[in-house]
Amino acid sequence: MTDYLDTLARLVALDTVSPIGDEPLERCAAELSRLGCRPVGDRLFGFGDPAAPVWLYGHVDTKPIGPPTDWETEPLTLTERNGMFFGLGVSDSKFQLLNALAVADPARHFVLVDTSEETDGAPGAAAFVARYLPATLLICDGARGDADLYAGYSGQADGFFHLRTGRPTHHPARPGGDAAELLRALLAAAADCPRFTLTGVSAPHTERSLAVQEIDVRFDIRYGPDQAPAVEALLAAWPHTLRQSMAAVAGTRTISVPGLTTGGLAPFSNRLGQLGPLKVDRLAVVPGADPDNRNHQPNEFIRIGQIEHHQDVLRRVLDALDSEGDRHE
Repeated sequence: MTDYLDTLARLVALDTVSPIGDEPLERCAAELSRLGCRPVGDRLFGFGDPAAPVWLYGHVDTKPIGPPTDWETEPLTLTERNGMFFGLGVSDSKFQLLNALAVADPARHFVLVDTSEETDGAPGAAAFVARYLPATLLICDGARGDADLYAGYSGQADGFFHLRTGRPTHHPARPGGDAAELLRALLAAAADCPRFTLTGVSAPHTERSLAVQEIDVRFDIRYGPDQAPAVEALLAAWPHTLRQSMAAVAGTRTISVPGLTTGGLAPFSNRLGQLGPLKVDRLAVVPGADPDNRNHQPNEFIRIGQIEHHQDVLRRVLDALDSEGDRHE
């Protein structure tokens, strides 16, 4: 465990805030090389042989640090307090990636390491997976809810709705109204998308109290394949700008492991769905984080017990896949 924590500390010490600059990427590549990884594509690294039937996917980049004053520890220093380890990206998703590398057998498995997962960028990782189409893809990311193993992950539409009345601003005591009716209509229409989240509202600033005629509504919609038509209808009906759009992805077959609780779609999205649903026979999410690990927030942490639990689940999933392969030979 000491060697593991030393390696995790080196990963946390890397400045891998997305988008990773050229110099930080070189330092990241050097550390990944120590772990047996090599470049396999643009900002992609691999461990093992891509011809392997079972792939594990993880990412090393992180969201921004946020206000440094909100951190109780140094963000880029792995800090232990009462059995908890704090640091930027320690939960999302550096310890999960390190676990994938720890349990993978390069003779039987391939680990794809993404350095751009947290970036709204080009779908390089999705194209790489689509090129090889492994029989099984295990995504080592996300947080456990009520299951250790999920059959896939949700789709996501993240962007802005632009509400415009076309009228000039005016004193609120005068007739003519404002953009409130548009906002009410939008929220009513969004009721058909059960996982619609309003994540921001902005309007032009005025010195005096004037009727707002322009509103930008930041939104995030998570959805499964059966809810995609409702999401598409909402987007078609309202002027909007998408920041990112990722399809829900699931395999055509499930993975059954005795003693593990299996859920449906994991409640997060992944940029592997930027090109649409992947045609992977079996796709599963094996998350290691807990819901309270403060992913994407200051004071992100993991508990020491999460490391062994996640490794144990990964090994059991890989063993189940190997056993199934033996039976089919």
